[in-house]
Amino acid sequence: MDRRATDDLRGRAGRIARTLAAAGSFRAQVLLTTGSNIMLALLGVLTGALAARLLGPDGRGQLAAIQMWPNFLAIIGNLGLPDALVYYSARARAESGRYAGSAVLLNVLVSLAFMALGYAALPFLLSAQAPEVVSTARWYLLLLPVQALWLPYHGLRGLSDFTAWNATRFLAALGWLGLLVFGLLTGQRGAAFLALAYLAVLTVLSIPALALTRRHIRPPYRPDVRLWGRMLRFGLPSVTSGVPRMLNLRLDQMLMAALLPVHTLGLYVVAVTWSNAVAPLPNALANVLFPQTASLSDPDARRRVFATGIRLAVLSALSIASAVGIVTPWILPLLFGDAFTAAVRPAIVLVGAAAIDAVNGVLEEGLRGLGRPALVLWAELCGLAVTGCALLLLLGPMGIMGAALSSVLGYAAVLVALIGASGALTRCSPLALLRPGRAEIERIRLSGQRLWEQFFPKQAEPAVE
Repeated sequence: MDRRATDDLRGRAGRIARTLAAAGSFRAQVLLTTGSNIMLALLGVLTGALAARLLGPDGRGQLAAIQMWPNFLAIIGNLGLPDALVYYSARARAESGRYAGSAVLLNVLVSLAFMALGYAALPFLLSAQAPEVVSTARWYLLLLPVQALWLPYHGLRGLSDFTAWNATRFLAALGWLGLLVFGLLTGQRGAAFLALAYLAVLTVLSIPALALTRRHIRPPYRPDVRLWGRMLRFGLPSVTSGVPRMLNLRLDQMLMAALLPVHTLGLYVVAVTWSNAVAPLPNALANVLFPQTASLSDPDARRRVFATGIRLAVLSALSIASAVGIVTPWILPLLFGDAFTAAVRPAIVLVGAAAIDAVNGVLEEGLRGLGRPALVLWAELCGLAVTGCALLLLLGPMGIMGAALSSVLGYAAVLVALIGASGALTRCSPLALLRPGRAEIERIRLSGQRLWEQFFPKQAEPAVE
């Protein structure tokens, strides 16, 4: 590509970024977040492939075992404060700085208790793993206070500042990519090294993340303990629903880490990583839908936005899952290596499960935006019960394929419960909520057309003399 073509491409990309950053409409926010999610998903596939090739099935299983329980405790330990920060930043924009400072202090204090709990429990939770894996997982519990430093950036989503919010999300992903490249170049191929080095990277990158957040969230940032009760009343139902959701997503891997060899866990983790390719567009809808519905004061308008978001999610999830499922037998071994060929069949099943879960994510974010996080809790509890029973019946005789089928059944149970609750709130039948109409299809077509025209504008025809 010559210099002129390169400059032209750079100019077009810059024009897209400026247009989306300046736009405040629901469509523009979804497009911006969709583009970011696609880039993050591509980074996820790239880093997943690098990690798989760097570590192999055994090492990839060890890395998953090290990170699994600290990640789970970090989600519980944040007490739903990210969702509360989004909600109250959208509802009280002038107070967003005080909410951010208050959330960070509370999160740091609570994380110390969860670290102590995890330190005591990890030898039992990872009983099938080697002692060095358990020891590294204990060190990785430092993730809990580190993640508190990243908490304020969630307020950017509540302020509908999706440009800054999406930019901040890239920091951790690029840091992980840089670490994997460093491992390949230096021959550092241990799971323990990668886990602890990533923890250090997250700590360092929290500095620019806080600096970027401070530019967009208004002071004062001094914590106010009087806000804790309000944030916890919103956040605790949200995180309580997040616990069964996390278990629905990770119970299969948790049981594998406790009962099965790391080789099996490594194959399954790669299958899960590949299935995440379904998520970018539905996740973008979910990320925008929560603050969009929370910020609207008219109940009818909130319900309309919610219903439209669900139908767009169904359309996008089914389309993407179909395409990803078709190419899985060829692309997965090509990206991750022939050592992971055994992951192809469960990966295809998990692609279908990921499509269901993507729609669930949009439904749940919409319900939170309507101020009904408790409904999400009950739906996820229903799904967790189905997932647990399915794993008991299928994991032993069918291995990783049984785990994949259990995910499909669990996510489907959540979907049924969420549709029932959403239908009552929106006064729509389940079929009307889930079936995309011409309006949704046209909306996606126009959004794609406008994005294409921004990138490839029509050349003006020369004037005829």
